[in-house]
Amino acid sequence: MRKPKRKNQETLGEVINRMLDVYRLRSGLTQISIQSEWKTIAGPAIASRTDEVLLRGSKLIIKLNSPALRQELHYQRDQIRSNVNDFVGSEMVKEVLLQ
Repeated sequence: MRKPKRKNQETLGEVINRMLDVYRLRSGLTQISIQSEWKTIAGPAIASRTDEVLLRGSKLIIKLNSPALRQELHYQRDQIRSNVNDFVGSEMVKEVLLQ
């Protein structure tokens, strides 16, 4: 017969999630995962013309090396936001800034 779980016990996953929130590390880990998978999220054509991808609060900052691509992506910001949020699994990105 299993012993009932004590009220003061937490699973390892709960402790890690709480630690990420307390030390405000979650956004940094999310930024690293977005950067490492940017080619998958945005596609190879966009990724090859991207200099840097930053996550600052709820803003995703994409630094591009092509003014023509910046203009084209300006109209696709909602789609990029949706793709990143789907990848992250939550509505973390509220705004996409192109530079």
